[in-house]
Amino acid sequence: MPVYAAAGDGEPASSLDNPNENGAPLVFLVEQQQGDWLNVYLPVRPNGSTGWVRAADVSVVSHPYSMDIALGAHRLVVHNGDDVVLDEPIAVGTADTPTPGGVYYIKELLQPPDPSGPYGPYAYGLSGFSNVLDEFNGGDGVIGIHGTNQPEAIGTDVSHGCIRLRNEAILELVPVLPLGTPVHITA
Repeated sequence: MPVYAAAGDGEPASSLDNPNENGAPLVFLVEQQQGDWLNVYLPVRPNGSTGWVRAADVSVVSHPYSMDIALGAHRLVVHNGDDVVLDEPIAVGTADTPTPGGVYYIKELLQPPDPSGPYGPYAYGLSGFSNVLDEFNGGDGVIGIHGTNQPEAIGTDVSHGCIRLRNEAILELVPVLPLGTPVHITA
């Protein structure tokens, strides 16, 4: 998928694979539209990067879902418009491997091979990355939201930057949240 530095540019500044490295479709969060161009958040480093894509090159889908994560309060709140769908305690990154704040979106849904393992039955890959880890567990340090096999750690600063929640909670979210759901992470 060609990505441009500015709307109307003749040559792309970069290109992103579709599907991505995990086989998920390439998804963006739209920041704004300018004529036939969309300014989108990109799933690349540095966090918060944006670029322009041609509206004709993508399918634009709108939905009412959003997620707010308050790191200090250890809370994840999912909204369907003005309604709260889920309000759940979470575990977040440690002082050495903090969960970075910012605007992100869900770029993929993964199903780990062992649902009783450290990532639980599902993991959402976000568009953001750790600010301190260039790689983690064979990957490139992507921030995730996933279940856990350590529910007693919920409410603490324990992860390498990912957001952990109870397995039952992520099982509630999987049939509801679409790819592209905006995720706002604040202190």
